[in-house]
Amino acid sequence: MKQLLVVVGILLVVGCSGPTKSGKIARVNAHQRMDEVNADLAAQQARQQFEVGQLAAAAETIEAAIARFDGNASYHLLSGRILVEQHRLDEASRALTRSAELDPTAPEPHYFLGVLHQRWSEDEEAYACYKKAMECDATHPQYLLASAESLVAIGKLDDAIALLQDAGKEFQHQPAVSALLGHIHLRTGNSVEAANYLADARLLGNDDVSVLTLLATAQFDAGDYTSCLFTLAQLQETEDLSFVSQRLKGKCLAATGRQIQGRDICLQVTRQTPNDADAWIDLGYIAWEMGDYARVAACGRKISELKPTYMEGALFEGIVAMRQGDEETGRRLLAKAQSYNTVDGIDLLLQTYAKNAKLRMETPITQNMTANSTEGETEQQPVGKGTETQPIVSVTQDSPNAP
Repeated sequence: MKQLLVVVGILLVVGCSGPTKSGKIARVNAHQRMDEVNADLAAQQARQQFEVGQLAAAAETIEAAIARFDGNASYHLLSGRILVEQHRLDEASRALTRSAELDPTAPEPHYFLGVLHQRWSEDEEAYACYKKAMECDATHPQYLLASAESLVAIGKLDDAIALLQDAGKEFQHQPAVSALLGHIHLRTGNSVEAANYLADARLLGNDDVSVLTLLATAQFDAGDYTSCLFTLAQLQETEDLSFVSQRLKGKCLAATGRQIQGRDICLQVTRQTPNDADAWIDLGYIAWEMGDYARVAACGRKISELKPTYMEGALFEGIVAMRQGDEETGRRLLAKAQSYNTVDGIDLLLQTYAKNAKLRMETPITQNMTANSTEGETEQQPVGKGTETQPIVSVTQDSPNAP
């Protein structure tokens, strides 16, 4: 009996001493596993809420998941994406940075950090993030495209072209890559390459209207006016042509010998957009090529009224004055036009008119001009003399004459 009491006493003493160290660790691990399970369920719910646009609920749910288990990089990534959509950008940056810290090999946090820097107009930082995302996953086209677009934003166009052209074989048949290469080549003035890449993008299945519009611009600049008209016809099947595209069509028609059709289109555009100086420039050059000097004079006056710093106003009025025998006025106006011009094309034109009165009276001289203007600034450049098969006004992607 005494032995039994001793055994019971020992068991009671052992029972009162509590769980062992290993037992405590097991209990902590069990609680942690439960927290992870519950956090994962909450994260799944937050993802569903995010996908259906319930941003406030999604933000609250994912924060609850993070409170239960802070060590999952995907939770912070989702939180960052939700915060971006809520325009809480500073908080989003912290969440995405935390996600990148937890899993440096995941490309998504770097990509969305790049998006944030892009919104803040920090293009160098955006490129660094996109490049890091591309290094983490070299097979995702979006990371490649974002990196190239950032290079374009910081003015490194050649680097952007090299990046896209040196990409792996898996990107060779990506229509978005071809479209971006076309866009960049158009900005660099390489219109032939631009047209080739944009046409490839179309063949690869990119039916975006903007690609078709850029293709028409590139074909026009490359001197392929027939193809440009065909592309504009395709564009017109999709939507009504913009005023700029209508002007492009008018110039193509004039450049291929259908001057009356081209003039009528550009004339209609000036009636619909009477305050657009560039539309009057297009009409003025076509009228000049046709020898319609009354209309050339009218266009010159309108341009001078709308945009006094555009050289075409003085140019058109000066040409008409010279034809009418008012050489003093003509010289003064053409000298004014020359003052807006970095090339001596106007001086050559003035000499031609002054030396040959018969030529001055009977032969229209077509100048092929590019008008590049931005808000508060105007730059005018002659790009060569026009012929029967050359456009009246050239188009560059950064020009108001461009679609």
